[in-house]
Amino acid sequence: MAPLLTKHRETVLNVVQSSKDHPTARQVYERSLRRDPRLSMATVYNSLNFLTTGGYIRRMEAGEEGARFDGILARHDHLICRACGRVEDVDVLPADKARMGSFPHFQVEEITLRVTGLCAACQRSGRAAPQP
Repeated sequence: MAPLLTKHRETVLNVVQSSKDHPTARQVYERSLRRDPRLSMATVYNSLNFLTTGGYIRRMEAGEEGARFDGILARHDHLICRACGRVEDVDVLPADKARMGSFPHFQVEEITLRVTGLCAACQRSGRAAPQP
């Protein structure tokens, strides 16, 4: 039987699930404080780790900003702006992993695609981070 979510973990989960911008741990902490001012940064980090390990949320690496968190568990892909760090959900790859090919020697559990470039706002403003 899975452990029940504590009040603090529920707060962090609700923040991540209601965020469409794939927040960082710091952003989750700041938003969680509005709901429960007693939360510490350590509690938020521990809650994010618990929720990720438990399959409640997803952790994604988004370049120099480090980990970001996604409350959408259904298979989807991400566009990541290398200038401003904006992350956008998109569906590029087919949802059915069986269509991705056959790997008899490998059991596919998850397929993700991360597309990095410049968002429309950064293109218009001429803002661009140096390419790696």
